[in-house]
Amino acid sequence: MPILSRRPAATLAAVLLALTCLAAPAEAGDEPSPARPVPAIERLPYEVDPSNQAGWWRPLDSFQGVSYVAYNAPASTAGQHEVHLASRAADGTWTTACLPAASGGCVTYGDDIGHNQPSIVVDGDGRIHAFVSMHNHRWRYYQSTRAGDVTSMAEAAAQLPDRDLFFTYPVTVRGTDGDAYVLARADQDAQRTRSGRLYRFDTATDTWSRAAVVASARDHAFYPDDLQVDGLGRVHVLWEWGPWPSTALRHLGSYAVYDPADGSFRDAAGDPVTVPVGPDAGAPIVYQPFAEGETVHSPSPAVQTAKLAVDGQGLRGIAYRYRPGSQGGTFVGFDVRHATWNGSAWTLETVVRNGDGGFPVDNSATIGVTHAGPSTRIYFVAEAGGCGGVRSQAVMAERAAGQDTWAFSTLGEVRQGLQRLRAEDGRRGTDLLYLTAPYEGALWHATVPRAARPGVGEPFAAIAERLSRTTASGVNVALNATVTASSSLRAGTEGAKAVDGLCADDSRWISAQDDATPAITVDYGRQVPVHEVVVHSGYSRAATAGSDVLRDFTVEAHTAEGWRELGRIAGNTSGRVAVPGGGVTADQVRLLITDPSGNELDVARVYEIEVRTLT
Repeated sequence: MPILSRRPAATLAAVLLALTCLAAPAEAGDEPSPARPVPAIERLPYEVDPSNQAGWWRPLDSFQGVSYVAYNAPASTAGQHEVHLASRAADGTWTTACLPAASGGCVTYGDDIGHNQPSIVVDGDGRIHAFVSMHNHRWRYYQSTRAGDVTSMAEAAAQLPDRDLFFTYPVTVRGTDGDAYVLARADQDAQRTRSGRLYRFDTATDTWSRAAVVASARDHAFYPDDLQVDGLGRVHVLWEWGPWPSTALRHLGSYAVYDPADGSFRDAAGDPVTVPVGPDAGAPIVYQPFAEGETVHSPSPAVQTAKLAVDGQGLRGIAYRYRPGSQGGTFVGFDVRHATWNGSAWTLETVVRNGDGGFPVDNSATIGVTHAGPSTRIYFVAEAGGCGGVRSQAVMAERAAGQDTWAFSTLGEVRQGLQRLRAEDGRRGTDLLYLTAPYEGALWHATVPRAARPGVGEPFAAIAERLSRTTASGVNVALNATVTASSSLRAGTEGAKAVDGLCADDSRWISAQDDATPAITVDYGRQVPVHEVVVHSGYSRAATAGSDVLRDFTVEAHTAEGWRELGRIAGNTSGRVAVPGGGVTADQVRLLITDPSGNELDVARVYEIEVRTLT
């Protein structure tokens, strides 16, 4: 008897309507709706290098009506990059230049994805400071010789203290008095310590000094996350801890406040703090403590990148990525969280839970948060993996003061491949965004106005569904559809696995061993024009390439007149087969398999069946 596997049926009309509402770059003259902010998204006329990706760096600033961005650009030698700065004048004109080499031309650095990102800050005199391509390197620092002029950058590392140390992950900010700050990890590996150090550039004397060793502990590594300055001139410092010497998954999200007026540090409760702080500081320094059984060496739970939102009076919230349980890889399985201090304790809230809405959507190693007026915004990049590779889209979550729920809006288009972003607060009425798709070589500058009625949007589950269904060649209407399979090998290999959006060995429909002619039918519940049917099959650890894929099968579509053959495949050795639909209108697709594989265990092994429509 056929085995019927039920998954939640897609509400196709709603999905297709929602797809028409995917946010696209707005024209410069668009007027924002009073109900929903309309972003102005401008692609820069410059190419970025694939290494232009990380979650903690600060590649943008704005000063006196001019926007500044820094990015890694391709170098003439493979595996290397140049560092470029660009400025956007009030009239929209862009100017760009590379950081100069001593011998002439552009200085180049070796690619180190996730590490060698530039951070910039413009001080109160208009001087541009750039910290670039440091991963356990001595200071790599450039300074403009003319105010606001990206074409006048010059190497200036000799101006900085602690030149005998090696630095990583610089993050920057401008103080209310115009001074500039940089927070970085300093490597003292002989002592099995990698500490966090804060430095200050005094515009009155044009000199750098070390403000403090913020945090340090033997056998631990400090990971800078963010610096922000409130209206009182206090510098808010955010970091994570990992084991010495390094790790991709961190713990103990931590926070403190530096007051440059007297050089003191305080915790979230306003009580004095002695620095350097250690990982055992506890609350109210630590906003994300260890969970039961967690240690600094644990792969999960774990923290991975965080950002601060402050206003005129102080902290308004911390947005961060948190992995509550074990997952299959270093960068997957993260929730989006928000932490606030209620006056006596930290309140931790999950804004987006991994897999919300039943779709395989994660978020990438980047996050931003801003607060202005009545609302807080969290910016992140949603990622759908699946069989067609990574698809990503920038998302904004917004909530007004007094509201309980977050409303979500998309920013820009769905991209093939990953994206990274950085957001700056909108105390002047708009948020400023840096958005890059490094494997597309693309960089965008965006402004997001604040709506008259903040918090208007949609549930994240709706965005997750659209992103999961969107492919490079249409919308996959088969995702989570109803499936009827002739058999299954064992529990966990049912037909529903063939429409769950995942191409993983533990997420396949596998037919029973005694089923000589397996069949599987996908019923997506509505007649749509079929652009193509894509079948993914096989086994990642097959002894012989192509031996475990579907060998001979027929693809049929169910039309108003009955079943119609779309294509017949024979002698196949490819894990991906695309069969044109010819625009036939159908509500079901099925595979009739006459030769399941070339393996001795002759069963059908299907990762995913995608039914793609263009409408």
